[in-house]
Amino acid sequence: MNIQDINQEVHNAYEAIKNGGIILYPTDTVWGIGCDATHAGAVKKINELKQRSESKSMIVLMNGERMI
Repeated sequence: MNIQDINQEVHNAYEAIKNGGIILYPTDTVWGIGCDATHAGAVKKINELKQRSESKSMIVLMNGERMI
């Protein structure tokens, strides 16, 4: 995969998240399912996909204290 392909995939993921979609991404040990944590519809999609109750918490990643 070349740099243009990687850039395109990053852009595709950004567009999906921006529009309330969900993405699949690799971590150091497993695959993660991600979305915009402030988009209720996207969070609902993940809960439905994982067949989990909305009362169960999720991990939210932030890039600094200002996001808290």
